[in-house]
Amino acid sequence: MATMITDECINCGACEPECPNTAIYQGGVEYEALDGTKHPPLSNDFFYIVPEKCTECVGFFDQEACAAVCPVDCCVPDPGRVESEELLAVRAKEIHPDKDFSGELPSRFRKPAAGDGAVAPPVGGATAATAPMAAGAANSRAPMAAPMVRFGKIERKIEPLAAPVARSGPVADALPIEFADALNIVSAGAPVGAGSRLVRLLVCLGQPLLGALPAAAKVRLEEAMGDRRIFSASGATAFNIMLHVLLLPLLAIGFAVLVEGESIYTRGLTAWFFFGMMAAIGEALWRLREAVIFARPVDEVVWRGSIYGVALLPVAMLLASRAGAARRKGEVSVEGFYGQDTAFDDKRERERRYGEIYAFEERPDGWVLRLELPRRIPPSGVRDQLGLGEIMPDYELTVRVLAGALQVHGRVVDERLRVVAATAPAFPPDFTMQVPLRERPLGFVQQYADKLLEIVVLKPSAIDKLPRAADAA
Repeated sequence: MATMITDECINCGACEPECPNTAIYQGGVEYEALDGTKHPPLSNDFFYIVPEKCTECVGFFDQEACAAVCPVDCCVPDPGRVESEELLAVRAKEIHPDKDFSGELPSRFRKPAAGDGAVAPPVGGATAATAPMAAGAANSRAPMAAPMVRFGKIERKIEPLAAPVARSGPVADALPIEFADALNIVSAGAPVGAGSRLVRLLVCLGQPLLGALPAAAKVRLEEAMGDRRIFSASGATAFNIMLHVLLLPLLAIGFAVLVEGESIYTRGLTAWFFFGMMAAIGEALWRLREAVIFARPVDEVVWRGSIYGVALLPVAMLLASRAGAARRKGEVSVEGFYGQDTAFDDKRERERRYGEIYAFEERPDGWVLRLELPRRIPPSGVRDQLGLGEIMPDYELTVRVLAGALQVHGRVVDERLRVVAATAPAFPPDFTMQVPLRERPLGFVQQYADKLLEIVVLKPSAIDKLPRAADAA
């Protein structure tokens, strides 16, 4: 009979990477049939198994791999779909035509051969009492090379986490010079964008007017300034709305006096003042409709501009280029939080797993990026069950220089850590971070030590400052 996942599934994701036939899918995700067609998910709430692709691991293992790793034993035989060992073996050969299935196939229908100190409880008969007894018998014959951890119905050895991998970058962009030499080249000179205090003062004082800019332009100007005390998209929008509340009623009164011929001393101006105030309030409601009308959180609000904001774009872009931030940092607002198992997860460590803790600085001859990598594996019941400890192994890192941006991609190497990533909150198995560059770079040099990746990107203006050997190369 095929295997099924019951509604006791806790969506830990431990079973999905174990299936040799890719028959297990996350709830709500469409599956691919054997003929390559896509089909709606069989379950929207928890992981499910496609019966047509399930072979009960016949030909691969002497037990069902999904049931072996399931922490709550919810991978069970489907009583409504009984299938013979011969039928499952034929299906395995159809799914894997390139695999050699000659000889006696591993199967849960037969008891595994004893010997070599192997520990494999009989199918359906393993219990918490019998498994330790079998393990003890094995220990009496030969010492174990590694500790054992209980996995539902079977036991597995704990292997050490993947060793650190070498850092690598595209040969076309990597410069043949030492990191210290590149750092010395870019360290000379004042940070770009830090010289004109007058421009930064003008941006700060001009927020009531610059708040009329389109939302994207305000965000770009905020990033260029690098200091929300000087300019922020939300603050500038608020100042601009307040300016309109003051100016629109006065403009309405001026229109009534100069165009309509109303006397400044008559009560007829009251209606014009009211119309101007209603226009200012209506515009504010429309620009901030996510917050005022739909009551969405601040991080989902779009800080829209006013109708004349497009005309200010050239001025805003000029200010952004003249007073661009020399430094940019990825920061966190709080220290951390407690997960469901009451384990404390440091917020800074959490943001490191997304590649968001970094310092980026621009100099006349290049840029310097310092990216912090995670130091600890996040708290997780699966982590404790796997016995992986708390020390995070090194990521596989790839550095690329794209059109107008420096990109760093990090990847968790060890497959068990990727299982933990599927269960632990805020732990992506891969991350990609990138920072914009103002001009096409000459190349980069990198170094990695103690969970810190440092990259120096040189501008074309630094070509005359390169060491002679690198210049000749």
